[in-house]
Amino acid sequence: MKKTTYTIIASIVLAGSMAVAAQAQTARPAPVRVSIPFQFNVGNATMPAGEYLIRQLTADANASTLQISRQDGSANVLVNVIGEVGQTQAMSKLTFHRYGNQYYFAEVWIDGEQDGLQAPRSKAERATQKETAALNIPMESVAVKLR
Repeated sequence: MKKTTYTIIASIVLAGSMAVAAQAQTARPAPVRVSIPFQFNVGNATMPAGEYLIRQLTADANASTLQISRQDGSANVLVNVIGEVGQTQAMSKLTFHRYGNQYYFAEVWIDGEQDGLQAPRSKAERATQKETAALNIPMESVAVKLR
């Protein structure tokens, strides 16, 4: 009797863990490629211009973690992002805040979706924003199309 009970419990645990693993693997979207023609900042990291892969490492309706890595492996950064509701997007894109010649990663949007992911403004971006505001240099939003 004990052997049968242990076998049933082990089967349930195994089936449950396989279901959770399968859901975790399918919940994340595939990585996307993007060519970023300028140097940009993400959090405390400065990333060179180039070809990048964007991967969503964790998926949650309210918060997520993105990995932004240069295809040649020379640069890699993780950034925590929060969910943002907007209008349905016509194209998949990354958006950047531009202050003069400095770019800061801001958001990622997928075509056909109404929900995007927004990066919090870093300490460096807030400082740049104050400096450029004092010089009457406006912040611009720059979009780069995802492939």
